[in-house]
Amino acid sequence: AYRLRLSDVLDFGRAGRTETCVNQSPEASNVLAFERAKPSDVRVLIVEDEMLIALGLIDMVEALGASPVAASRLAKALALVADETFDAAIVDMNLAVAADAILDALSACNIPFVITTGYGTEAIAEKYRSAPRLAKPYMPEHVEAALLSVLARSKLCAQAR
Repeated sequence: AYRLRLSDVLDFGRAGRTETCVNQSPEASNVLAFERAKPSDVRVLIVEDEMLIALGLIDMVEALGASPVAASRLAKALALVADETFDAAIVDMNLAVAADAILDALSACNIPFVITTGYGTEAIAEKYRSAPRLAKPYMPEHVEAALLSVLARSKLCAQAR
């Protein structure tokens, strides 16, 4: 069986790549998939202060063929966003401090993100309540669907610009 990978939806708009849309599998019927990138080309920032949850997310993201980079503190996450390039991020709203600053930085850099929380919508600032969200506990297929969704939406927005 074909397994859709994050790199299937990422490649649109990268220099030297074709922009031909392909539908590679029946499972991908409602996700636009573009020319394959190398799996290591997809970088996902994980901002999570609970070590076991972070390790689980790292494993899930790696299983999807992407390269995870984790930060357990807000200051480290902000430094990573300022200094490195990411294709997407997964951000826990319940860090030791409010996660709004990292969401603001990701938004300013046009990096799509998924918010994780175990507390529901009230834990999320009003301006980010419409962002894609994963309720804890979540399964690998939920992480996969959320990342594929934000990557596809991000690439379609870039195409429209």
